[in-house]
Amino acid sequence: MSDGWAVAFLVAAGIAYVGLFVYLLTRKGRYTTAERLLYAPVYVLARVLWRVEINWDPSWGERSNHEMLRDRISGGAVLIANHRSSVDPFFVQLAAGDRVHWMVAGEYFKHFLFGPLLRSYQAIPTNRGGFDNASTKRAIRLASEGGMVGMFPEGRINRTVAPMLSIRPGAAMVAARAGVPLVPIWIIGAPSGNQVYSALFRAAHVRVIVGSPCRAPSSLAQDALLLEDSKSNKLSRTETCEWITCTIKQAMSLAQIEGEAVQVAGKDWVAS
Repeated sequence: MSDGWAVAFLVAAGIAYVGLFVYLLTRKGRYTTAERLLYAPVYVLARVLWRVEINWDPSWGERSNHEMLRDRISGGAVLIANHRSSVDPFFVQLAAGDRVHWMVAGEYFKHFLFGPLLRSYQAIPTNRGGFDNASTKRAIRLASEGGMVGMFPEGRINRTVAPMLSIRPGAAMVAARAGVPLVPIWIIGAPSGNQVYSALFRAAHVRVIVGSPCRAPSSLAQDALLLEDSKSNKLSRTETCEWITCTIKQAMSLAQIEGEAVQVAGKDWVAS
């Protein structure tokens, strides 16, 4: 490509970027102006660099592909997904079509760059090393009030060849206590790298497969209701683990991953 064509291409790409950016700032939606300013560059990256494609479980029925998750469900939900890349939250956010309150390890809020961004995105700081009662209660409140809470059950980025690392049942506990469904999501082809920011510079073709909402078993839902009037703060570990395991297997099935076991992490957790 000659220098002239290269310059023309860069100018055209810049104009397209600015045009899409302005469109995102002026279109109707649920985001505040500040949130749009922060999210618009990510949206452009998702559409242009990562070429994100959103697919839906057939159980959603024949609906417009332009409809996002917020158009398809009413009320709150806990969104769970596999975790291969530092930018996975952006893909889930794109499918949601609404702000997602992510539960993020507290140390990232101390970072000079990520901290302000996470607070702007209304993320929930949590303790990576163990149960965090304050952050869990906040997540339950947000979901019960109609918000979307995002959680990665693996708790960390999966850099192995296995489809999924061992999971923690916290997301199911939050959903049960909030009285909202789990929504399984599987991400395929996410860009990755050795550093948190590596994915920002890597092209990819990402598929985001959104499963249908999965409600808690009736017995678990009833136990969660009883906790409001009880001194007990625990849910059945067995039922909670079975629920989240079943939901994740639904997402794996949509991604045509069959015959893989879903392992639950050790018993050092508290359902409160």
